[in-house]
Amino acid sequence: MPRYNRKDIDRKTNKPNPDRTEGLSDDLLLNRAYQTRRDDDVIRTPKRTLYDIDFAIKWYIDNEIRPQITENNALVTVPVIFANGEKWDNVRRLGYLRDEKGMLQSPLIMLKRNSAVERDNLRTLDVNRIPASNFMAYRQKYNSRNRYEDELFPIPINKPVDSEKIYVIDIPKYVTIEYDMMLWCDYTTQMNDLVDQIMPYGRYLWGNEGNRFATALGTISFETVNTVGEDRLVRATIPLTVQGTLLSEHESRISTLKKMFSIKKVRFDTILDLDVDVFSTTTVPVALLQVSQQIFSGGVAQTSTGPAITAEIMTYLVTMSDKQAAYVNSTTVTVSGAAALNPHTGTAATKNEFNVYINGQYIDKPVYTWSPTLSATQTIVFDTTALGYNIDSTDVVIINGRWA
Repeated sequence: MPRYNRKDIDRKTNKPNPDRTEGLSDDLLLNRAYQTRRDDDVIRTPKRTLYDIDFAIKWYIDNEIRPQITENNALVTVPVIFANGEKWDNVRRLGYLRDEKGMLQSPLIMLKRNSAVERDNLRTLDVNRIPASNFMAYRQKYNSRNRYEDELFPIPINKPVDSEKIYVIDIPKYVTIEYDMMLWCDYTTQMNDLVDQIMPYGRYLWGNEGNRFATALGTISFETVNTVGEDRLVRATIPLTVQGTLLSEHESRISTLKKMFSIKKVRFDTILDLDVDVFSTTTVPVALLQVSQQIFSGGVAQTSTGPAITAEIMTYLVTMSDKQAAYVNSTTVTVSGAAALNPHTGTAATKNEFNVYINGQYIDKPVYTWSPTLSATQTIVFDTTALGYNIDSTDVVIINGRWA
């Protein structure tokens, strides 16, 4: 596999150095976006090991299920232990467990991990591979680059650049872990009570805090241990199937946690020398239309006669529609519709942002009286003397402009 180069070298014009190459493919170019120091933060590299899953299952039995039996008219909490090599050898040879003084341990619950295997149903989705884009990203709320500023006594410093601190974590390994949970009691009635307490927790999430895993109970097998000269014991074995995840601190000698900052963009604003107020006409200047793609992509166009044109204002300017008026009398018509809200002024669109047509003929604005509002009904009154004729019920009156 080729190594990472220290410098971003163009391989089309520079010959690779054989001292830094281990394969026949091109050297991997260095990506400085991943070179972020971590010695100045307090974020620990997350990990989840087999021990964490073992501890979570034992903690759940001790603190959530809390198995108890009745012995000598008193409730006795059943202890839970994990089977290490010595204990398991004793159980396998004798069928029960004794303490260091030779006393028979009963009642008792012992956990033994049998196997751990990668889940086949997730392996086909390639979630257990480690390509460059196979990760989970978490954004931290606090960022040292965007510190809190006191509004009462502001410090005269340059405004910090808005950015987000991001921690990238590899996808964990999805595994299925099999356990055997063995129970010992002195009497069958005690064993029945113990099994009855555990059975309802099948298919629950077993674990503590952030370590919770779907756990299923298998077929329960019962057995009575009778040894000559010893006390009789009743034993039950319950298989546990735990759907867990594993994530180490380092995989392939690379840390599974990386820190980076959000991408910064350089934005160039366009300055337009317009000779008309864009809010006083229905015509959008050609110079503004030519930079519309840049504006809708997040840019801003500065104008000499008005406010800066953002994507919101540009959408307002180019959105034009028609509405037909209804006849009221020989001088008046009404329109069902509300004028659009100007995103710059916060008021309704003005009369100059609409054009009125009667039977397809444009009507000059001094000929009619109308103050557009944000209400649902608009009333337009024509000066029939200046117009030269009266409005008839058969006339088609169209108002084109910036409607809501």
